[in-house]
Amino acid sequence: MQKTDTENISQAPVKPGKNVLSMHPVIAGDTFYWDRGVWDKNLFKTIEKAYAIILPQTVGKELYCLCTKMCPNVFPNYDLRFQWEGKIGDTLAFWTYGVKHPHTLVFPRVESLLGEHPDMEHKVPELPPYPFVLKGTHGGEGKQVWLIEDGAELAAKLQTLLQFELHGRSGFVIQEYLAALERDLRVVVIGNQVSSYWRTAHGFLHNVAQGGVIDAESDQDLQAAGREKTRQFCRESGINLAAFDLVFPTGEVDPVFLEINYTFGRTGLGGSEKFYTLLRGAVDQWLQAIP
Repeated sequence: MQKTDTENISQAPVKPGKNVLSMHPVIAGDTFYWDRGVWDKNLFKTIEKAYAIILPQTVGKELYCLCTKMCPNVFPNYDLRFQWEGKIGDTLAFWTYGVKHPHTLVFPRVESLLGEHPDMEHKVPELPPYPFVLKGTHGGEGKQVWLIEDGAELAAKLQTLLQFELHGRSGFVIQEYLAALERDLRVVVIGNQVSSYWRTAHGFLHNVAQGGVIDAESDQDLQAAGREKTRQFCRESGINLAAFDLVFPTGEVDPVFLEINYTFGRTGLGGSEKFYTLLRGAVDQWLQAIP
């Protein structure tokens, strides 16, 4: 069982006379609206009158921004997610909040690395030594994450990223490779509840979707350190629903942050039923804390 830190969760009803709009398919509210349905003026008026709004993890940027514009109380807090999206956004967030992370270079387009703009002199950035990690900004569950061993492999992956650009999915990061790590720590934040477990694998990727094995018991002191650093980051950034990937280089007790995942697998939490139980509790507690 994963280790979880949690405060007391109130199951008391919402304050009387307050309208809670839920767009989440498994979280009840006074009013329900399917976020993938047709948006019309009636939805706008419903959002405008809502005391609080509960959104699914898959909500799009446009609807999220509309809800936060019209209603002061929205769960989850995805302000940072939509301000800085994807792997590039993770890096900008880590820089801004002073979070320890691998040395990272951000490239908004492939030409940022290759220098193919005809009217500009271009200085090729100093890349980390091979091998290094290349991440497309829109990947997830280990997708668009590659360990680059040499120049030929880099050239091939850049061609793949060029194809993504043709479909409007630009940007990537190059990150130093932290060697000899056979596990990472997944820390899951659901409201005030913070859970953690190791994902172990002999290969480069540790994702459960890529064959990683869950270990919730080992090195509880390091897990506690990871949870505390994550909790601190969330207090400063406002994040209240996300999973973080951390590593501990050999001999170190201070975690290094790798990624933020706003949609994430639930196997390590005990499955979807357990996840939704934790989520309902977090939403109840959040509602009770609203003035």
